[in-house]
Amino acid sequence: MNDEKKIRVIPHRGMRQIGGVCTEIATDEARILFDFGSPLEDEGNQKPLSIEGVTKGDMDCDAVFLTHYHGDHVGEVPRIKAGIPVYMQKTARKILQAQQEHMQSHGAVVWADEAKDLEYGVPVIIKDLKITPIESDHSAIDSLMFLVEGHGKRILLTGDYRMHGFRTERMEKTFREMGHLDLMITEGTNLTKDYKGIYKNEKDIEKKFKELKEQYKYVFLFTSSSNIDRIASFSRQVPDGQYVVADDYQKRIQEIADKEREKELKSHKVLYYSNSLDKKMENGGFGMVVRSGGIFYKLVKEYFNRYPNDTILIYSMWSGYRSLPKVKEILDVATNTETVHVSGHITKENLEHVIDIVRPEKLMIHHTLSNDDQEKRIMIPIGTELVCAKDGTTIEL
Repeated sequence: MNDEKKIRVIPHRGMRQIGGVCTEIATDEARILFDFGSPLEDEGNQKPLSIEGVTKGDMDCDAVFLTHYHGDHVGEVPRIKAGIPVYMQKTARKILQAQQEHMQSHGAVVWADEAKDLEYGVPVIIKDLKITPIESDHSAIDSLMFLVEGHGKRILLTGDYRMHGFRTERMEKTFREMGHLDLMITEGTNLTKDYKGIYKNEKDIEKKFKELKEQYKYVFLFTSSSNIDRIASFSRQVPDGQYVVADDYQKRIQEIADKEREKELKSHKVLYYSNSLDKKMENGGFGMVVRSGGIFYKLVKEYFNRYPNDTILIYSMWSGYRSLPKVKEILDVATNTETVHVSGHITKENLEHVIDIVRPEKLMIHHTLSNDDQEKRIMIPIGTELVCAKDGTTIEL
């Protein structure tokens, strides 16, 4: 392998927006993309990704690797030319497939069944690049970081991650054992946010779920169906003798996750809702996972009308979703609510901590709304160069 050869890094989108991230790492022999997401509504560049050799023209891409199943990282994968392999962590792929099949009646394209499975720590060799998937921690379970090695260079692409989930110790160990990095490409979602929530981590959230379930007979959890760790955590706090209820879709993705999940993180006795459970739920009490649409509005309204002193709705999502019509509809009939939530993304303080541990030669921050001046105020070690690039520019190593 010729160490004089360069590795090129091209952020196609995501340097100054959160949604729609896509990053290319290439040599003279290999060309690989990481994530291929859809932009968030009303944020940044809304045009679909248009990349020569990937979405148009003659095929010129060896693979696309996906960090996790959220739409802002995978939403535009159907636009990739047929024949370009797509890689994804094996359980995350199954969850994404279940999501796509659930939404097929609403026009969703099912493509996850054709993606190639990745195992933690098992590298994929593509020409002169070695790509190693590394276990991460995000609000989408089985998320990945990727270590890319070639021509004597080492690049870490973090994807979305945090240090306050259930895998904090494992994440700390991963970064401490990372070794020399020529470039670290990290998300910076929370750099523009004054993140000072009541709850510091997922273990705090779990304790609060237990406290509220001891106070109230009927507890609704309003959260994203894809936040599987959060739902499983909630289910573990519903005592024996009461029901943990979800719809058939939510139950299905919990079952997929539980097959590979550590015992202490598995969900606890989740049933899918049907009318046959109504009397038992009313008599015994329950913890129920709800989402916008479907039967949930009717059930929430019914219990708050009939048992206002025994019922609570826990809101466990980003505050920005509160204004969405279907979300607001449910919140408006819930007369007793409590927000119990932590971000799926790394805080500014923890990002500085991670950078100090890893001490990369170069640092690039994407998946962020921050500007160059804001990024320059981040505390980084002496010897680490902050690369302030724009979408479409090329960084050579």
